[in-house]
Amino acid sequence: MSTPDRLSEEDRARIVGRYEERFRQYGDDLRTLNTGKGDKLRIQHTAHASIGDLENTTLLDIGCGLGYYYKFLRDQSIPIRYIGYDIVPSFIEANRQQFPEAEFEVRDISQDGIAHEADYVCMCQVFNNRYEDVDNDSVVRSALEAAFKAARRGVSIDMLGDYVNYHEDHLFYFSPERMFSYAKSLTPFVSLRHDYLPFDFTLFLYKEATLV
Repeated sequence: MSTPDRLSEEDRARIVGRYEERFRQYGDDLRTLNTGKGDKLRIQHTAHASIGDLENTTLLDIGCGLGYYYKFLRDQSIPIRYIGYDIVPSFIEANRQQFPEAEFEVRDISQDGIAHEADYVCMCQVFNNRYEDVDNDSVVRSALEAAFKAARRGVSIDMLGDYVNYHEDHLFYFSPERMFSYAKSLTPFVSLRHDYLPFDFTLFLYKEATLV
């Protein structure tokens, strides 16, 4: 069994196995990550990048997948020191080969913690899977606390919201109000965006006020 805020070995194995199998089937492809239809991932990346001026900063991308957020920032000609964590070894191996200028590490922050400090920490589509052996809310609260401690400026995190017209059993749907309330327990400077996709929201947690 897992602790209240840590993935169990069984949950981790299920998630890693699912993505490893898709990677064997599809390779470097959006279908491997199951990111959603159309421009959903690009829209989410645009939302995350709105956290602040990213130029010449250090960004830690927790749950980096196949490095698509790094590709997005590079395509926008944003110079950045990029660090990516993921629990899927094949993703990290592929990223190291494709992006030797960036840093990648196999790391489960619920068990291994965060080893780097960064100006900004991003978590994009990391917590969509419903866990069987641990409470999803507890895992996200723990991740947010750890990420906020590691960030010098701010953290962005997106989740599936519970304002939906359907449910899939393998996905978890968060209350935006409840997660906003928890974020406010970490910092007074919190922004919630629920205006860019109908069923997803992003929280921004800052160390200082952004309008000064």
